[in-house]
Amino acid sequence: MFTLLAQNYLSRGFWGDEAWTSMISRLPYNQMLKTTAADFHPPGYYTVIELVYKFFPPTEVISRIPSIVFFFLTVFMVYKLASYVRGHQFGIVSAAVVALNPIFFRYAFEARNYTMFAFAATGSVFFLLELSKKINKFRAVSFILFTTLGVYTHYYMLFVLGAQGLYLLLFDRKIFWRMMGLYTIIGVLFLPWLKVLLGQIASVGSSYWIPPIDFKQTYFDAFERILGGESQSIWRTILFSISIILLLVSVIQHLVHKKFEKPYLLVWLWAIVPFILASLPGLKIDGVRFPFRPIFFWRYLIGASIPLSMIVVQASQKLPEKLFRISVGFILILSLVIDYLTFASQPRGFREQYSENVVSKIKSSDTIVTVLPSFAEVIYYKERNNLTNKLVVLPEGLVQFSGKSLLDTYVLDGKVTLSDDIGGKVFLMTPGPTTEIKDHGFKLKAQ
Repeated sequence: MFTLLAQNYLSRGFWGDEAWTSMISRLPYNQMLKTTAADFHPPGYYTVIELVYKFFPPTEVISRIPSIVFFFLTVFMVYKLASYVRGHQFGIVSAAVVALNPIFFRYAFEARNYTMFAFAATGSVFFLLELSKKINKFRAVSFILFTTLGVYTHYYMLFVLGAQGLYLLLFDRKIFWRMMGLYTIIGVLFLPWLKVLLGQIASVGSSYWIPPIDFKQTYFDAFERILGGESQSIWRTILFSISIILLLVSVIQHLVHKKFEKPYLLVWLWAIVPFILASLPGLKIDGVRFPFRPIFFWRYLIGASIPLSMIVVQASQKLPEKLFRISVGFILILSLVIDYLTFASQPRGFREQYSENVVSKIKSSDTIVTVLPSFAEVIYYKERNNLTNKLVVLPEGLVQFSGKSLLDTYVLDGKVTLSDDIGGKVFLMTPGPTTEIKDHGFKLKAQ
């Protein structure tokens, strides 16, 4: 499995979002901040990648190493958190289930901010529980650092803070006001980016790529992916079914005993509240519509695999010893099977398109043409192959797709041209990925 992991995922070609990460992180820092501000992301993760690029080349493996590091750091923090909640055994088993969770494991090897966000959120929740036990300077500073890292890594961290606030208000009022002081400090640390966030919210008010919510399909699909992995298979169905049963068992166990431990309640809120808060913008109920566009996207909730996995393990642990071993064994084995099938595949992207259809055929006078959804990959591998050909992006779908800010930056730098009428020999590279060679130019058809 480790060989497959190295060949097919560590060193595989970038897909769109990963190429976006690399291209924006290679910009001068101030320009990176401006480009990020014009999109809809905070700059923390790209700052880390930019620092890595100061010392190492921007290859696929190098770009993915920070995600892998944060993956292992997250697993360690899960162990610390779970051990604090229910002891050493719970910590070990929870860490193992999280580490092998198909969706978390898969995205641990992508050049995106998911594991960095998960690490920050887990650390923030852990130190909140520590502060609930006893407030001291080290725990307070640690909570501030983890939480600030989270809000500068992904805006969904604000939903995790919403879960924390609800927990404090309902179940731990004795430290509520002291915690408000720490949240105020975090707010002050976030102030330099707050104006940017407000501008980003306004900018996506009219058009953004995240689709409206279909309650049945959107939520079921999100939970199925988070608990069972991204690719449809019988193994995913079985793992998802076992996980859902154990989540229900956990609720029933606590209802029967009429006792809900405070850490258990916090973990449940951490799992569920972000789903609810991410659903509110753009939500329609009986003709009433909340302001702003939908922002619910299942991939942004990959971190929910951590609290959900902990609840599943907690339910298993309360079963008779034999059933505990069987249920956890099934979860770990099914996760390993799904992980193996994921990494046994050999993704083919624009790196292979360049190798097979472009590099050996293109001449210096030829033009490479693409569209915004594949722009980052096309320009990344154009530069990796040391091609000096003119790159043209067709001006279609520019508003609907994320990533336009990066395109705008490269247009201003003169590295890319926007045009719908190109003469001469053209290599048209579009999502799929596909490459068409046109000897007599290209003109965008009227829609």
